[in-house]
Amino acid sequence: MPTCPKCGAEIEKNDLFCRYCGARLMTEPSKAPEKETHVRERDECFEVEHHRDYTGLISFGIFLVIVGIVFIANPNVISSFSSWTQQMTKAKSLLRPPQDFIYSAALFFGLIGLSDFFLAGVRFIAYRVTRRFVSNMLSGVALVLFSYLIFLYGRHDLTWQVALAIEVVACGLLVIVYSTIHYLFPRKPR
Repeated sequence: MPTCPKCGAEIEKNDLFCRYCGARLMTEPSKAPEKETHVRERDECFEVEHHRDYTGLISFGIFLVIVGIVFIANPNVISSFSSWTQQMTKAKSLLRPPQDFIYSAALFFGLIGLSDFFLAGVRFIAYRVTRRFVSNMLSGVALVLFSYLIFLYGRHDLTWQVALAIEVVACGLLVIVYSTIHYLFPRKPR
């Protein structure tokens, strides 16, 4: 009985994939692969097309710019965070963060949310992948909303409990929207 060249398990003569490790099996025993490649098992199993995606690098660059903007807007953000954590340690309870730290957090999450909108557009233009576009847009909505809720908390319009509850409900609704879109518009077979 033939065996899998990758894991050595016994396989059937006409199997295209190993039932144990998922490796692609040669269709003709006499033919050897032209070039040995190292592919992740998941990619091999689902036959993922490989192309360079530079949006991750763009995303990292945007993240660095956003961190720089937050530090320009509030150069004392680290010391503000440090003193806040020291005060909570001494008080042994949860204390309200300093006002400048709250506004720095609102700025950070707002800019990250806006960058998700930008990256959604870049990914859509470059790859025409609507699923990734939708997920980036919805995560952008969640982050911009979170930023706005932090801002309202900073103005004393909301308690942190209410802000957190609103964000949890909003994230739940966005997950439902995303799942519904994926269910109603399944991926087309290649």
